[in-house]
Amino acid sequence: MTQAGWYPDPAGQPQTYRYWDGATWSEETTGDPYAPAPVSPHQAPPPPAVSPDATVLAPSGPAASYGTVPPAAPQAQPQAQPFNAYGGGFPPSPATSSAGSARLAILVAAAVVALLLVGIGGFLGIRSLGDDDDSSATDRTSERATPETTVPTSPTDPGTTTTEPTVPTGPVISGGGLTIPVPEGYEADTRYAAPFTFADAFSPAAKVIEQNDKTGWVSIYGVGTLVKSEGYTDPAQAAEAVMAAMAASSDLYEGFTGRTDLSEGALTIDGHDAYQVSAELRVDNPDLTVEGDVAQVIVVDTGDHENLGLYLCVVPLGDDALIAQQAAVASQIQVG
Repeated sequence: MTQAGWYPDPAGQPQTYRYWDGATWSEETTGDPYAPAPVSPHQAPPPPAVSPDATVLAPSGPAASYGTVPPAAPQAQPQAQPFNAYGGGFPPSPATSSAGSARLAILVAAAVVALLLVGIGGFLGIRSLGDDDDSSATDRTSERATPETTVPTSPTDPGTTTTEPTVPTGPVISGGGLTIPVPEGYEADTRYAAPFTFADAFSPAAKVIEQNDKTGWVSIYGVGTLVKSEGYTDPAQAAEAVMAAMAASSDLYEGFTGRTDLSEGALTIDGHDAYQVSAELRVDNPDLTVEGDVAQVIVVDTGDHENLGLYLCVVPLGDDALIAQQAAVASQIQVG
């Protein structure tokens, strides 16, 4: 049984906690994770169910939506910590669902049948389209797969132009008119969206870097919307405003000690004007070995008259592999 306690609201309300009694969620919510348990948690109806395996979008699909399930019980559960994606306690990993496993088995079986049908069709020489149609489809795919995109290749590099294929082939997350691949080792998880209050419909992917019984640290990739009427006037101004907001947020960087700018400048992302800011954001927390993040913010003018597209990423200082991955993901941002 999962230990009872207050956990971040699975319905996604920011800075809100709902009580889990080991069997059901409470109807009552609170902003204080140390509040006493509700009087009758077993009588409270659970929040709307969200499929635990709805964690990935197709590359051309709408904005990402990811499910959450009650957290898995650890061997020794410390007192519940307030949600803090970086400097404080973060939510436990979702439990594996037997229903999700069953659905996975069905999908695998369907995929095997589909492959067999494709193989038989190829053997018999069956074609559903003429040569002219095949040629046109190939041309359109090639044209989309090689947009000219100027992106930074490292936090200190102002940017280079690449014509390498940038279409993601695996899981993606989308928001603000932007789409990025979910990097290797990361999982899409909307529970980590709560601290990013400056963005609408923020879709994150997270990787746990460090965790102990007191606190933890995660690396985040995410995309979302910046509403122009809320003060985000253009990509350059908005990118700096977002970086400043992150540095000032105790929910993101408890024990913040300083910011060191690495690079900034105008970019072209998938044919659209953009602006990027990169900086080191440092913390001093005796409960962590991590000393801070290399943060990158890219804001894109997607052509929407009311909104700007936001991409951001934070990876731990000193982790060369994740910093290199950061540059690779930035090169695969797509608009539309």
